[in-house]
Amino acid sequence: MKLQRKALRHYLDYTFKRELKSAAWEVLGDDIEDMSVELNPDTDQKENILGRIRTSDKGYKPSISADPYYADPEKKIYPKIREIAMDRLRGDKCKTYMLEVIVEDTSAAKQLAYVQEVMVKPKSYGGDTEGVDFPFNILEDGERIKGYVTSESLNTDSPVFTEGAIEAA
Repeated sequence: MKLQRKALRHYLDYTFKRELKSAAWEVLGDDIEDMSVELNPDTDQKENILGRIRTSDKGYKPSISADPYYADPEKKIYPKIREIAMDRLRGDKCKTYMLEVIVEDTSAAKQLAYVQEVMVKPKSYGGDTEGVDFPFNILEDGERIKGYVTSESLNTDSPVFTEGAIEAA
């Protein structure tokens, strides 16, 4: 059985306080038909004088494009996205946490999750007749923390992240 796209969820802490213990999550995805984490692998290949190719692996520079993101005053993250764009905010004022959850077994009590500090940068604003659009990029900016969320908290749309491994049953 292959996973449906809804099994991979991305949440942003809409408080932008950068305090993981008090993070309040809102899931991304309304109006978005295709959203992927672009890993942007950073590699370099060189051929030496012996004709051998050496590859230098410098890691990844992951990013996500949330596009479209239509202005919706009922969404808790919208005021901050608007503020970053309209007030041209920079640096730490654009940082928050992102929570990624992958639901591989819907009957499991705990689901694999990762939290990471990110920078949120709107690309533009305006749009066409569909509505006012504030598409934005999410750029990783800190250490990635592996853990889990409970299925119960996911079902209430208020995921609770716990750092650490999921213990085998």
